[in-house]
Amino acid sequence: MTGKLIVNDEVFADIALAALQKVDDVIRQQRKGTLSGLSRLLTGRFASKINVEKSEGDEDLGTVSFDLRLVVTYGVVIPEVAAKVREAVIKDVTTFTGYKVDRVDITVEKLVQPEEIADEQD
Repeated sequence: MTGKLIVNDEVFADIALAALQKVDDVIRQQRKGTLSGLSRLLTGRFASKINVEKSEGDEDLGTVSFDLRLVVTYGVVIPEVAAKVREAVIKDVTTFTGYKVDRVDITVEKLVQPEEIADEQD
């Protein structure tokens, strides 16, 4: 059977967002409003951002690259958190889409004190 499978960029962003939810100490945006633990999903000034760059292959599915701009909890070991994020994104994207992940660039844009998170909830 012939035909082409194309996965939209938004799907990759959704998969990366779900992968971020598996990593403690990353503060991320969630579409629904529930909050729990230090791994809270927040909107607004504490939201992490995901950008996707995709290239389609001629015969295979193609490749995808990510630029993640993260907000993390103050006191974490940033290289460890970045490694966990990178591993989770690569694993989930490869498993769910079959696309090869070229790279996952990570920029830590902000550190948030735990009390700032509590203030944002009120």
